[in-house]
Amino acid sequence: MEIKDLKYFKKLVETKSYISTAKYFQVTQPAISAMIKRLEKEIGTKLVKQSNSRAQLVITPAGIVTYRQSKKILQIEKSILIEANRANQNNFRVGYSELAGRSWLPSVITQLNQGHLLAFIETHQDNSHSLEQHLRDGRYDAIVFSRLGDEKMPGIKITDFAKYQYELIVPSNSELAKKSEIDLFQIQNIPLIMRHQRFLSRIALDRIMSKTGFKPKKKLIVDSIDATAKLISSGMGVGYLMNVAVNNLPNVTAVPLLPSQRVYCYSSLGIRDDFIPNRIQQRCLDILLNK
Repeated sequence: MEIKDLKYFKKLVETKSYISTAKYFQVTQPAISAMIKRLEKEIGTKLVKQSNSRAQLVITPAGIVTYRQSKKILQIEKSILIEANRANQNNFRVGYSELAGRSWLPSVITQLNQGHLLAFIETHQDNSHSLEQHLRDGRYDAIVFSRLGDEKMPGIKITDFAKYQYELIVPSNSELAKKSEIDLFQIQNIPLIMRHQRFLSRIALDRIMSKTGFKPKKKLIVDSIDATAKLISSGMGVGYLMNVAVNNLPNVTAVPLLPSQRVYCYSSLGIRDDFIPNRIQQRCLDILLNK
């Protein structure tokens, strides 16, 4: 049984099309048909059924089992390629989100320098959801990122560092800044400054708006935390960020929402379950885990 055949079969099950599968792998349609014959001969039973060339492809129960097990085997193959390659490289690649970088990067860099490991580490800033994908692809060995508490990340070992709360960010000289908590509907007529949809704060905000039915009459979308804070401090609106995001930023104040409208997130370290660090990588990882 060849890895190539399992790749072909997985795609065939997902597309239910010989033509689409052949086009995806840039092979002929007879090559896909030959793959099915080889697998069925090796396994000893029918994997797919099709009454004629125009009929829909039907996956048999045996075909479903083969598909599920093929996905596992192909994931193992991918893991071997990634982890074996990383094992021979004496560097440690860490991806981090914008907010995580502010809170942990300076102290970690200091410790790495004290441990004579600074020359072996590479750091890259990215948004939290891109970090997860790049970790799975082997671009990073570890990620420090923010996540919502109910997020499931199979195949990734997570260590939580800290818990934070999303709050409303308002101008420090406003009446809102004097409140102990705010109802979202109190700011319905105030421009809401929000991040793009790829950012976790926007995902959290969208959840709350969906849950409560809240819709701001005006909104402004910006890319960075600093830009958001500057717009808020100049009276252009209010924002929705982690409370720690605006620590030490001038002229803005974080105010909690009502308890029923609050969302929490975690600053976490993520590592692939299959990651087998070499000596240098393990030393770097130990410093991150001690944070």
